Amino acid sequence: MSNPILRQILNQLQQMDKRFDSIDGHLGKIDHRFDAMEERLGAVESRLDTVDRTLNAIEEQTKNIPLLQQAVLETLTITKHLEASHSVSERKVTTELNTHQHSIDILNRRQLRMEADIETLKSR
Repeated sequence: MSNPILRQILNQLQQMDKRFDSIDGHLGKIDHRFDAMEERLGAVESRLDTVDRTLNAIEEQTKNIPLLQQAVLETLTITKHLEASHSVSERKVTTELNTHQHSIDILNRRQLRMEADIETLKSR
């Protein structure tokens, strides 16, 4: 083979080597981007795990809410019954007190009349 042909082959090989170096550089950049994407994806997965744990904790804390609501409603019903019963009892006691007060007033009047009668009898 002649020198010019060898030089041309060498030149072509050098150009191909430059192209391969360029391609290798581009692949390195792509590889670097993939590494960065994997890191970001790992961070996203970590955040999702945190969100899952938080949601599980919230679910655990709120699963008793229907039972609490039922207990509050039952307590409210009982309280209403107690209030109604208390009102009835209070009215009865008030009525009895008024009756007793009236009876005491009658007895006081009788006693005053008797004392007056006794004083009248003593004065004769």
